[in-house]
Amino acid sequence: MKQTIFVFSGIAIAIGLIYQLNQFLLLGNWGTRNLSLFISALFFILIGIVLQRLLAPAKTQSVEKETDPQMAIEKSGLSKQEYKVLTLLAEGMSNSEIGEVLFIEESTVKSHVSKILLKLNARRRTEAVKIGRDMQILS
Repeated sequence: MKQTIFVFSGIAIAIGLIYQLNQFLLLGNWGTRNLSLFISALFFILIGIVLQRLLAPAKTQSVEKETDPQMAIEKSGLSKQEYKVLTLLAEGMSNSEIGEVLFIEESTVKSHVSKILLKLNARRRTEAVKIGRDMQILS
């Protein structure tokens, strides 16, 4: 917000200075034109504040949606079983250990890991875990 205010204030000052320079060169009358400079600067500051308030809620709403773990899981395209495998990967378990915990074959775990890597666009298991944490799927 500060950046927007500074930008619009800078624009207002620049326009005001150009206007004042023009008036000084053409009319040579500084006394009555100072009020218009102040009003112009105030106008641009208010425009900056209004625009920032209009644009800021959209950004905060999208951040809130991304921080919802269930929505992040759905957005990633992971199935429930793949999510379980990913959480166990995050704990550092091997394929055989994951198979024992979930009561599935090691080949099935390998298949789930391959699908996780594909869906999260990761090359390694550790990268998939990091991406999962960045997406706030994992805590």
